[in-house]
Amino acid sequence: MAGLCGVVGSDHHIEDVAAGLEWTGEETTTRFRDDRLAVVGSFTAAEEADQPVRVSDDAFLWVWGSVFGFEDADGYEPRTSFEGSTAHYCAGLYDRHGMEFVRGLNGDFVGVFYDRGDGTVSVFTDRLGLRDTYYVQPTDGTFVFSTAIQSLSRHPAVAPAFDPDYVSEYFGCHFRTFGLKTPLDGTYLFPPGAVTSIDARSLTLDTNRYWAPRYRPRERPFSSVLDEFSERFAEAVADRLRADRRYGLLLSGGVDSRLVLAATEPRVRENLTAYHMAGWRSREQRTAETVAATAGVDFEWLRRDAEYHERALSRNPELSNFIGRFEQAHAEGFMDEIRGDIDEMVTASFADSNFKGYSFPRYRLRLGSVGAVDLPRLEPMDSIDSYVDFWTTDPPSYLDPSVDPETVFRSEIEPTDDGLQHHGVTYGSPEELFTCGMLTPRSNGSVLFTLRSLQQHLPAWSPYVDNRLVDLYLSIPRRYFVRHNIVMRALERLDSELADIPVANSGLPARYPEGAHILSERALTFSEKYLPFHEPPAPHLTHGPWPDVPELVRDQSFVREALEANERAIRALPFLDWEGVWECYRAHQTGANNHNELYGLLTLLEMPVTRRIVDREI
Repeated sequence: MAGLCGVVGSDHHIEDVAAGLEWTGEETTTRFRDDRLAVVGSFTAAEEADQPVRVSDDAFLWVWGSVFGFEDADGYEPRTSFEGSTAHYCAGLYDRHGMEFVRGLNGDFVGVFYDRGDGTVSVFTDRLGLRDTYYVQPTDGTFVFSTAIQSLSRHPAVAPAFDPDYVSEYFGCHFRTFGLKTPLDGTYLFPPGAVTSIDARSLTLDTNRYWAPRYRPRERPFSSVLDEFSERFAEAVADRLRADRRYGLLLSGGVDSRLVLAATEPRVRENLTAYHMAGWRSREQRTAETVAATAGVDFEWLRRDAEYHERALSRNPELSNFIGRFEQAHAEGFMDEIRGDIDEMVTASFADSNFKGYSFPRYRLRLGSVGAVDLPRLEPMDSIDSYVDFWTTDPPSYLDPSVDPETVFRSEIEPTDDGLQHHGVTYGSPEELFTCGMLTPRSNGSVLFTLRSLQQHLPAWSPYVDNRLVDLYLSIPRRYFVRHNIVMRALERLDSELADIPVANSGLPARYPEGAHILSERALTFSEKYLPFHEPPAPHLTHGPWPDVPELVRDQSFVREALEANERAIRALPFLDWEGVWECYRAHQTGANNHNELYGLLTLLEMPVTRRIVDREI
């Protein structure tokens, strides 16, 4: 698997840790070692593997990720004219600005800077921490870090164990982790938007956060916001796409990925293939195919069969950084066959969390037999209680009741002189928690897991996390997220022909008001449920982007078989109850919807680090 890992200290054992970075077997790997530091980098693009880059007589630089431009007091400068690797591009910026260069980078990356002269190792992260990187200090003489959290436990000095509080929170908060904490005892995330320096002699840490999200809404008409968003989005896409590269785009029947196509120049579309995942020719699949044909790009249907989730369970948990369920690495099962056909993969990841108010409190409107719809609502976001209620849920029946996830979550939100500290990350106010909390991608784990799995095969990115768009998000009055769908409105601006194609889940073109889309979506759901001519060819198939997972679990035996195969681990882990697991499964089979609880549990049980923990405890 692609990424970076390192050991600071005299007893390196770097190869043990690096073994956890291998995924496809086609990565290009580079190694560095001296008496204080060992680093291994694994890269999907061979041209990126010319690392470390020597930036002075006694300093070295590694970078894993993508950088698309740089901004300083003189303005923004896209990287379009630089032909070398990302690490060489950053080395040139270091020559001009010193370590302050990190502050101006626009992209998703993690880097390591080793100043052998002063004996410091600095790990620097992008603003949002999109390349999540972890560390553990098992002894006074060893410090281990890696972009793959499970690989840390391969180091012989690391004795992996679950932290009972944070593993309980993980189960009780929709299988996600927050801030700098993880379910593994003594294992932490490097802060986003920061340079963390490790003294190679004392192994003490010093963190300097160069950026933090601050919500500062600026009053202006919505038309002005829409103009800004459309312009910045088009710039972000243009900076990332080149006519001489082959691109893949994960294309849905909605508008988020369609907007990427709308912003793509015709000469680039010639080398772009749209990929769509579906189990049959559903409304979602047909819409995506129509969008691709209208845009003039090649279309590939990635057909999920009924065993796709079963295969995902056997493969994907090894990729997890405790950031999602195994099936949420959605395209992983297809990547072996398509990575040779393209150079980079483009996604619409984070559009929902960054521009649709998904982190705001929501009002559930019940529509009788048609179902229910969640609507954002305008209300004061000044209550920690509201924030806790938003993120926590009733813990699964199999979880040890002696540790309450809600209590743990609440205890990790503490007042400080600067505002509030949420799991080690500081925000200015409760409103900023709601507005900015999901900008840290681990809070939106399913999307980050999809992106992370793609990055194990080839460069992959989303324009929705461009610095310029994030800055814009932090300036938009909250009411506009509630009243408008900014992505739909921008699609009309950038490509009216693509906007005229009905959105798959509502059947209406993008120009219709948001309320009309919501009501039409409910009407389509009703017709598919009660009118037989809309029936999919199998019970687990739907007209939407995802299968009916609850029905899939009831129809197939792989979940039951996996639980049985993991009996030893379930009985060994003190926070799990064997009878509670089966209570959860039986309730699902008789009509309850427990697929999240079952899939989340199986993800953790099938992780290699869990097996190492169980082997230690038995």
